[in-house]
Amino acid sequence: MSNESISRKIASGSHKISGLILAGGEGRRMAGRDKGLICLADKPLVEYAIECLQPLVDDLSISCNRNRELYQGYQLDCISDNEITSEGNNVIGQGLQGPMAGLAAGLKHAKHEWLLVMPCDTPLMTTEVMSELLACIKASGPHQEMQAIIFSHQGLQPLHGLYHRSMLPVFEQCLAENKNALQRLLRSMPKVSLHQADDCGFSFNNANDPEELATIEALLGRE
Repeated sequence: MSNESISRKIASGSHKISGLILAGGEGRRMAGRDKGLICLADKPLVEYAIECLQPLVDDLSISCNRNRELYQGYQLDCISDNEITSEGNNVIGQGLQGPMAGLAAGLKHAKHEWLLVMPCDTPLMTTEVMSELLACIKASGPHQEMQAIIFSHQGLQPLHGLYHRSMLPVFEQCLAENKNALQRLLRSMPKVSLHQADDCGFSFNNANDPEELATIEALLGRE
């Protein structure tokens, strides 16, 4: 199915979705480089994520904690972890507290109740695979009060997920208590649904280090 066909199918549904690309990590296994700006086949990794999510969402933002001016060149809203605040002006999350902080900032900024999320470093991820999460909320009906739907593929994939705005106070509380273990939190919540990703090929291959990036580049060359 083409991205245009998927976009028409999503547009016919009842949910408007916000989107977030997580590009705020420290890139420790990439010698501290900003992974979203690392090139694969002459294209920055963040561009693959933009192309993947844009057909599915009404508004799209990038979570980044450095090189903001470069990310703003994509004409998308750019947000950082230190924008997470509680009521008033007391900052409850500062610095790099991991992906939970990025998710919280994204939910706070999102225009709509549901936020579709993916990281910047899975360039083989496809629009069609990510659209499966949107199909889940359409199939569930209004009687099911889910707070998140995340992929399960060779383990939990919380950075490829669909998060409801009701998760924001949960994340804020955890960050305030310095409990930023995302997988542990999600496994403890009864209203978090898992979606098994089948027939997804190498979509979840993650460019965590130079060796994995080289593997992805080889796989990309086969397509």
